[in-house]
Order: sequence, then structure tokens, then C-alpha cells
Amino acid sequence: MSKLTPFGKEIRKFRIDHDKTQSDIAEVLGISVAFWSAIETGKKNISSELMAQVVSHFELSKQQEQKLKDLSLASQKEVKINMENSDDRSRRLVAGFARKFDSLNEDELESMRKLLGIGDD
Repeated sequence: MSKLTPFGKEIRKFRIDHDKTQSDIAEVLGISVAFWSAIETGKKNISSELMAQVVSHFELSKQQEQKLKDLSLASQKEVKINMENSDDRSRRLVAGFARKFDSLNEDELESMRKLLGIGDD
């Protein structure tokens, strides 16, 4: 069995708490069971469209929705940033961050978390 991401654990909990199988959810969302399983196990990211359907189906509160979205972002192995409408200075900033990310030390990362208002919850 694959190790679940924090998002996978939360979404699986919602599914089980509502007495739904993976097949039930896949049918509601119009996707394959294999694709839903890949979302739960973190092998695939959930799209914003599917996220909206999940939120609606489970009738999640705004707080639950935000938690699920935060966990989804935190569980992603790769992040894509649309730079289509960005100026060159912003593009260089994002590219520079991407190049340097792996070499940032814990103090630098903590400073960035504080700057961005990201806690460890």
C-alpha cells in the first residue's frame, strides 16, 4: 500500500466518514476508480475543477474546504506557476527561487514562511 499524503489521508477520511467507496466517488466525479485512487495516494494531483466537485459533493464548510485545499497544495510534489501575465522581473524572481530552492537552509525557509504567513499547522 502506498503511503498517503496529508491530503490523501484527509480526503480518504471524508470518503469513509460518508460511507462511500472509491468507486462511488469516481462515479460522482466522472473519473475512473484508478484515477481517484491515484489522487488519494498522492500519485496524481487533484484539479481545481475536481476539488470544487468534491467540496460540493461532501457539502464541506468553508473551513473544511480551505483545509483540504491547503493540504492539497502541501502534498504536491510539483507546482506549476502560470507566468503568462507576469513581467520579466517577476519571471526572473520565480525562476531564481526555483533554482535556489533546494539549497535554502532552514533559517532561510523559516524567514520565507513568516514573510508569506505560512504556519506549521
